[in-house]
Amino acid sequence: MPSIRLLLLTALLVLAATGCQSGPIGGAKALDLDEVPPALEAATGVNLTASDDRDLAKTVGSMLSVLKTPKIETDQRATAQSILEVGAEELAARSQNAEDLEDLALSDLPSRISVPAGLRGARLLFEDDERSDAYRLIQRVDQRYPSHALRDEAGDLLWEIGESYANDKRRRLFLFPYSNRAPGVFEYLATEYPTHEKSDDALVKLAQIYTKDRLFDVAIEKHRELVLWSPGSPYRIKSEAEIPRLRLADLDGPAYDRDAMLLALSELEAWIASYGNHELRGEVDRTLVDCLQRLADNDLIVARFYSTVKSPEGARQHAVRALEFGKRAGNPEQQEEIRTFLASIDEIERVDAPLILDGGINDAFLGDNGLGITGPAGLSNSLPTQPKRNEPKEEPANEGDASGDAPGGSGEGGNQ
Repeated sequence: MPSIRLLLLTALLVLAATGCQSGPIGGAKALDLDEVPPALEAATGVNLTASDDRDLAKTVGSMLSVLKTPKIETDQRATAQSILEVGAEELAARSQNAEDLEDLALSDLPSRISVPAGLRGARLLFEDDERSDAYRLIQRVDQRYPSHALRDEAGDLLWEIGESYANDKRRRLFLFPYSNRAPGVFEYLATEYPTHEKSDDALVKLAQIYTKDRLFDVAIEKHRELVLWSPGSPYRIKSEAEIPRLRLADLDGPAYDRDAMLLALSELEAWIASYGNHELRGEVDRTLVDCLQRLADNDLIVARFYSTVKSPEGARQHAVRALEFGKRAGNPEQQEEIRTFLASIDEIERVDAPLILDGGINDAFLGDNGLGITGPAGLSNSLPTQPKRNEPKEEPANEGDASGDAPGGSGEGGNQ
């Protein structure tokens, strides 16, 4: 194990040492005034279109150094600027050195030179399997020139980087999957390049990744963004069908979040109304049946709750609604279960004495019963109060007594 640690330490030192070395462009710094004329004379004698990439990079770096030098003559500045722009444009078009191109992209040059240099450098990095550096360079170019003219080319490269990560089965340091880096690239493409032709593809990829990771709420958001931002996308109809399906998949069970089920139902019905003859109709119909069965189960759960607390009215209301959803779903077994429950309610109503509500606090229950269902007025969320029965009224002992102490004088009950 000590040998492995030593190797890792050595590798880190080498990386640190190489990282401190700058190329001729990135390492450009101000000259002494007496160094300016020789530098200009040397650069003037260079055939910029015929020199190799290394000599061309040195010339460009030399002119950057001249321009960084304070108090140079106006004609010297003009000469250096002219040589710099010609050499930099030539270098941006043909250099095979990604480091020189990155330095060129981040130097104080016009965007017509810096942007092509940056994107060419990013392409070379990507082809050399330096995907994270390529992605970072595109981001830096975008930060410097947010509305640059090569956004289509940059978007294409971002898509390639994201796809490469998404399909990569390898792991960094044997631990961290490279595929985990794909969402960040796709998110950047979809957010920063919303009009790019691959932005909807990026949103679809993101939705697939988040669905696989069971992040259903985030996947729904990606489908919604696609519908909103890319109304003409060929993926739009599919995304509209996926939203309610994922909404149902995100639920823990039929006892929870009825509002989400009802929203999914409305989305499914709207999809069928708009795209009834689409090839995805079969899948949507299956999702619709699932949604209806969940709603029926939800109502039946609540109906059983009301039955438990001896509230036949609430039990019947939800059981009847459960049966309606069950009929639409077309599941005979579910319908039979609901009908059996309804029959049991009839039996309870025949056996149990009717309740007379006494105006207590439970009679005003209109709130959530804890299952996302609003109970009917007059039904309690707790055990009902003791039933009251009409008792025969006793005749007062003294009809002329106005004190109110006699039975029936001012209490409950009335004439039989």
